[in-house]
Amino acid sequence: MSLLPELDETKTVENVKRFFEKEFPILQNMAHTIFADIKSPVISGMPISHSSDNRSETKATLHVYAKGMLEKVIKACGGLDQKHRHILELRYFKRLTWYEIEELTGYGKTRGREILNEAFLQFSWAFVDTEDLRSFK
Repeated sequence: MSLLPELDETKTVENVKRFFEKEFPILQNMAHTIFADIKSPVISGMPISHSSDNRSETKATLHVYAKGMLEKVIKACGGLDQKHRHILELRYFKRLTWYEIEELTGYGKTRGREILNEAFLQFSWAFVDTEDLRSFK
C-alpha cells in the first residue's frame, strides 16, 4: 500500500499543458505589456489626481503578480533535468515549432512530445508549492 495516491499522468500532463498554452502566455503578456501601459508619473510641485489612478494601480498589481508567477515558473523549471527543461524552453519560452525543435535537437516530433510530456510531469512536482497541477487517480 502506497502512502501517496497514484498520479494520473494523463490528466496531470493535460493540466500542465493547459497551463503552458493558456495561462503562461497571458502571464508573459501581463508582465511585459501592461508595464508599458502604465503612465509615467507627472513631475510637478502639485499632486495631480486622475480618474485612471485605480486602473493604473490595478495594472501595476497585475504586472507584479505576473512577474512573480513567471519567476516561480522559471524556478520550477530549474528543478527539471537539462533535456526536459530544454524542450520545454524551446516550445513555450521561445515558442518554436516542432520542425524548429527537431532542427535544433535532432528529436523528431513524436520523441519531442514524449520528452515534453515527461517535462510536464516533472514540472507538476516542481511547481506544486505555487499551483498544484497534479491529478490523482
